[in-house]
Amino acid sequence: MRLAEKLACAGADIFQLRFGESPDREFLKLATHLGKAVHARKKIFLVNNRADIAYLCGADGVHLGAEDIPVLQARKIIGKSKIVGKTVHSLDELKKFQKEEIDYLSVGPLFRTITKPHLVPLQHRELKEFLKRVRKPLFGIGGITLENLKYLCSVGIRNIALCHGIVLAQNPSKYTKVIKQCLKKAS
Repeated sequence: MRLAEKLACAGADIFQLRFGESPDREFLKLATHLGKAVHARKKIFLVNNRADIAYLCGADGVHLGAEDIPVLQARKIIGKSKIVGKTVHSLDELKKFQKEEIDYLSVGPLFRTITKPHLVPLQHRELKEFLKRVRKPLFGIGGITLENLKYLCSVGIRNIALCHGIVLAQNPSKYTKVIKQCLKKAS
């Protein structure tokens, strides 16, 4: 909770809880506590993969992957006014899910990542094609660091999702502020 509060103060706008294969009761308890901490800072709180947990803890929305329930069913659970985002890993997946009523799209991985080591990073031309085709807010994901952020900004990425870069930073708050400044300069 303390890290989320520090990152909110440092400029992080959206928080997504990824909880893995833990019992639902633990997931719900953590989601409820984290959601309250994030909302106290007037930030957006999303739950990964689980529309039911998102609904029960009062999250602002849910983030879905290709193997999760369809967007239409997620909206039935969490409500039409809530945020639903989706991740796609290829242009073929984009075609498959483009007609779904999502609020934002995450695309990647853009670089090698330990979170999804089996996925091959998108090529430059694929990323440019995503930027042309997607009309919703687009978030770059996967292996993003301060070192490769300049490249992403130069091709048109204006939103990113980070996990390991922030968590592994010596000073996560400072790292978040620097990332936020880089994205702001590029806008």
